Amino acid sequence: MDLGGCRAGRLLLASSLMEPSPDLVSACREGMVLRSRDRRAARISRLEPAAGLIHGEVEMQGACVWRADGRWRDAPFGAPGPLDLMPPEPVATAPPRTASLREALDAGNPLFCCD
Repeated sequence: MDLGGCRAGRLLLASSLMEPSPDLVSACREGMVLRSRDRRAARISRLEPAAGLIHGEVEMQGACVWRADGRWRDAPFGAPGPLDLMPPEPVATAPPRTASLREALDAGNPLFCCD
């Protein structure tokens, strides 16, 4: 897809980055804490899978209701906004990378070159 540097192309790209998760209801559990798009904590209090609604509370906002895709139900015109729910972050499975001070200071392992 050629965006050609035009403003419409940038808006299209930006709107695709703002898309919420398509199936957030199945990923949520009561009592779970997710983040809103503006990174505030949102505690899930009740799920209505048949209606496709997620009920919860956002800090400094109060009670909120989201649609199944994570969009805030009361958003003007259904537009993406700061109260949209973000999907849970995947759990890291690989151990964190570490460095050994002994290996770094080993004479056979030069980290830099001096003239």
